Amino acid sequence: MNDETSALSWAVAAGAAGEVVLDRWRWNRAIEVPIGGLWEAVRVTRDLGEAALHRLRRAGEPVGLVLEVPLRGAVEFLVPCGTAASWPTIGGTVAVADGVMRWPAPGASAANGRRAICGRRWLVAPAAVASVVTDADALCEAVAAAIAHERFAGRIGQSG
Repeated sequence: MNDETSALSWAVAAGAAGEVVLDRWRWNRAIEVPIGGLWEAVRVTRDLGEAALHRLRRAGEPVGLVLEVPLRGAVEFLVPCGTAASWPTIGGTVAVADGVMRWPAPGASAANGRRAICGRRWLVAPAAVASVVTDADALCEAVAAAIAHERFAGRIGQSG
């Protein structure tokens, strides 16, 4: 299955309007995909999200879909349903249990430097994942470690 087929099947399974998806992607526009039916989302700042993503990969953790959202200065990770309600409020993170998120076309990714018209792009694109979601506990640990590292590094820089 190619990345467009995977992304399309996941979006439609979540409740996106199938007849609209390919047309919007053809014009480099994002689609609205419901949150809460098959997965939820965790939004963190861009720097924190990139650091957490790096930590997850370095630890060999499987990573699901990850979006960059420039207008919010954020990164969004998809996590399993039921995990957003217990997500700790650390480092400005926001857990989203319902609503919609905007998915760019699968080809709008950091790997090729392309973005959707709205500016969004995949940091981890549909072609790169076996599962849509990232384990919420692993993500929480990566975010907490990134925050601790950032705070510790800041203190070291101030003491010298």
